Amino acid sequence: AESLDRAIELANAQPFGLTSGIQTLDDREIARWVDGIEAGTLYVNRHVTGAIVGRQPFGGWKASSVGPGAKAGGPNYVPQLARWRQVSLPTADNEPLPEPIAALLARGTAELAEADERALLAASAASYARAWRGHFGREHDPSAIRGERNAFRYRPCRRVIARGTTGVTLCQVVLAACVAGVPLTVSLSPDSRRWPWLAEHAGVELVVEAEAGFVERLAHPEGAERVRTWERISMAARAAANGASVTVIEAPVLANGRLELRWYLREQTVSRILHRYGNVSAPVATT
Repeated sequence: AESLDRAIELANAQPFGLTSGIQTLDDREIARWVDGIEAGTLYVNRHVTGAIVGRQPFGGWKASSVGPGAKAGGPNYVPQLARWRQVSLPTADNEPLPEPIAALLARGTAELAEADERALLAASAASYARAWRGHFGREHDPSAIRGERNAFRYRPCRRVIARGTTGVTLCQVVLAACVAGVPLTVSLSPDSRRWPWLAEHAGVELVVEAEAGFVERLAHPEGAERVRTWERISMAARAAANGASVTVIEAPVLANGRLELRWYLREQTVSRILHRYGNVSAPVATT
């Protein structure tokens, strides 16, 4: 390739995304490559095979993953094997919500008539923001090996499609996508109550479409990677999603941010050698 950007473009055009690597001493090239390459495990100035348990949780993106792609050895691998349901609301904290989340919460709350629904939405917003601050919005390097940086981090999905009826659950999904920084297409059936205010929110596309239109959207997802639904979808919709490699997330929408936000994010490991000719450099964050 004639440039690094062109090399990234060629690599990302492939249907698979298990591992990728780069050899360079230019920190600017490393930053550009780490930010742009689409693969589950990235290696900087080292070999691109041989992930070690406890250092580099392993798994890929795109056709190199199954379902939401929780990495083997990562913090979400075991939780994905469980069936979670909401029993009680998450414990509240006193941290103020970011302004966009607070505004979205206020608008959604105004649409809800029941006090328990408003309480559920408020608890969800607080838990989503707390989970982002404490886990999803940070890099993690539990091995902390001298001379090597193994950063486990989350990257937003390119787009998520939400399908269901209007109500508190839809508000939760919109809040979760907003916290995770993920563009969201809200697909409502024609018999759903109209919520035009959703389209006013940055990052949200609102469409009203019958079943045939929804199936067609899944067959040609235009970058969408996942469908978040809280109601059963038809076999035709499932077949269309499967044919386009779109993952269907049909689990109950939860107020617990540590469990809910994982559906909107992709996991990535960045392993970087920090020594050269016996000299160890300082760890460098990848974001």
